[in-house]
Amino acid sequence: MDHTQQDYIIAAIKYLSPIRLIEKQIQSIHKEICQLRRNITSIGAIDYSKDRVSGGGTPVGIEESVARFMDIAKEKNRKIEALSKQYCDASKMIDNLQEAVGAVILRYEYILGLPTKEAYKMVGYGETQSKEYKRKALEELGEKLVNSDPNRPKPTETDAKSRIMLSAYRL
Repeated sequence: MDHTQQDYIIAAIKYLSPIRLIEKQIQSIHKEICQLRRNITSIGAIDYSKDRVSGGGTPVGIEESVARFMDIAKEKNRKIEALSKQYCDASKMIDNLQEAVGAVILRYEYILGLPTKEAYKMVGYGETQSKEYKRKALEELGEKLVNSDPNRPKPTETDAKSRIMLSAYRL
């Protein structure tokens, strides 16, 4: 494998690695938004536990608190939109690969979140053959990524993180 092929594989891995966590990130942000909504509704809650009913009025500064919660919720929704776009873009890139078997492996591993060996089993080939299909798909994807963005910095063979990535992904 020459240096350029490694560059493409590393670029593809760097692009796909964050995709695995997107679903979990979106779920956690949704939970946070729900908590913010509960906070908004509880700010001016009425207290019925006392002899006299209290609360329910508009305490001084409540508008600022509600506005702050609403701004945070909007920001979180924008983050969900950005993550969803990133997820869909990665899925489309995988869909457009010519290396079909490798694309299926990448989909199982990065989009659907299966462990690598499980993704290999899903295509019905042995591990050695599956690794080769995956390698070809990563090269193809990396080449598309590098060529589509001329400003994207190319990873180098001396890049320690890149070497670790290659060895960690058993290529």
